[in-house]
Amino acid sequence: MLIIGENISVVSKVVGSAIKERNAEPIIKLAKEQKEAGADYVDVNIGPATKNGEELMQWIVKSIQAEVDVPLALDTKNISAIEAGLKVHKGTAMINSVTGDKDKLDILMPMAKKYNSKIVGIALTEKGVPPDVDSRVEIVMNIVNSALEHDVPMENLYLDPVVLPVAVLQEQVHNCIKALKIFKELKELMALPDEPKTIVGLSNVSQSSPPELKSLLNRTYLIMLLSLGLDSAIIDPLDRELMNAIKTFDILTNKILYAHSYLD
Repeated sequence: MLIIGENISVVSKVVGSAIKERNAEPIIKLAKEQKEAGADYVDVNIGPATKNGEELMQWIVKSIQAEVDVPLALDTKNISAIEAGLKVHKGTAMINSVTGDKDKLDILMPMAKKYNSKIVGIALTEKGVPPDVDSRVEIVMNIVNSALEHDVPMENLYLDPVVLPVAVLQEQVHNCIKALKIFKELKELMALPDEPKTIVGLSNVSQSSPPELKSLLNRTYLIMLLSLGLDSAIIDPLDRELMNAIKTFDILTNKILYAHSYLD
């Protein structure tokens, strides 16, 4: 599974202050910690970034990659800031994310092709989260068709069925599971040349739940999704129990070789 570390976000007080002061040290530290804990990518969420977004994204991308050899997921609603980050990014970046709105697809899909980046297609539109599974599937089919139109390889497309908090929208958490099952069948349903990947923002499931339940909810839900073929997740790789659950799943599904010390 492709693991994307979630901990560099402007909503964090530490990261928010570091961004405001253009102090790269705490951000680099978080990137290093996440990579060392097993992250394959590190998400960089700079928020709306309506002011100086291009400069900010380039600063944070160059600051991290000057010290840490890790690819980044560029996370902002500021499309010009995403392209600014792609211009200076080393290796294969990820665009996180594009909705099913045509105006967004017509900009971000060609951008993903131009820079040969991975791109997350999320099953929602400007109208909000779909109320049912069929609506989710309809949106991602539009995203897939846009990727095909702009010659984005299916291996670079990651489809997100939208995880919502179980404490608030329990039925929608189950709908996410049902949507993922269908996403995994899209190659056959749409006669695609290859299968698009799947991804979730895992920590959403435990939002609004008590702190003592968060890790349990996250790792239990992740194992359920992995059993359905989930390819990637945006998670907290510093949650040791969560990472241990992933390693154990890989052992039990014969993805890695068993040894008594596999958790070391």
